[in-house]
Amino acid sequence: MKHSVFSTCGALSFIVCAAVAQTPQYTLETSAADSVPQTTIVPVQQALVQVVEHTTVYEEPAAGMDRAQRRAYKARVYAAKIDSLVQSRDYMFFPNSMQQLPGGMIRSIYADYFFFGVFVDHVEVHLPTERGITQYVEMLNFDSMSVRDYRAARVQWGWSVSFNISDGNTLYHADFAVSTATGETVLTLLTPDVTMRYVGWLWNKRVNDPRYRRMD
Repeated sequence: MKHSVFSTCGALSFIVCAAVAQTPQYTLETSAADSVPQTTIVPVQQALVQVVEHTTVYEEPAAGMDRAQRRAYKARVYAAKIDSLVQSRDYMFFPNSMQQLPGGMIRSIYADYFFFGVFVDHVEVHLPTERGITQYVEMLNFDSMSVRDYRAARVQWGWSVSFNISDGNTLYHADFAVSTATGETVLTLLTPDVTMRYVGWLWNKRVNDPRYRRMD
């Protein structure tokens, strides 16, 4: 794992790497963990395939709707986009803030240089992280082809995604909580030294893609 150490008094700088993503296949299972119907998505081992990016959202004409109906309709369309994004297993998480747990200082992240990319066959990690109890930040900067125990469950408020990854002999555990109402995404990342909480959002484009924009 490569690290670069710098003071948190300054702004964080940004560079982005390119990656090739691929489309997964899934088996679906029904879970009764709570009163809301859930779908647990478990990836099936498969040969690598070329990604064809698409999102299908069936939109209804808004004519004749009152304000409450239009708001409800837009909320359904937005939730469907989040569902499609998470189920694609081809997305990137961009954090707005970071915090060491428990009870660490909340630090703002002001640009899109930092990310956590989740793809069919690998994960890309480029995130700042606390360095113990000091006021310094160090960088997690690695790609991992070892993604294990990937689980994505549809719950009442959105999606719960968890999996394990490794960088050489170093193990990490990632938990995503994705709201289908607001798009807010919380990543809890367990490292050998600290547990970090990042708040941000998901998207399926890189910052240098001309179509890059948030889904708000």
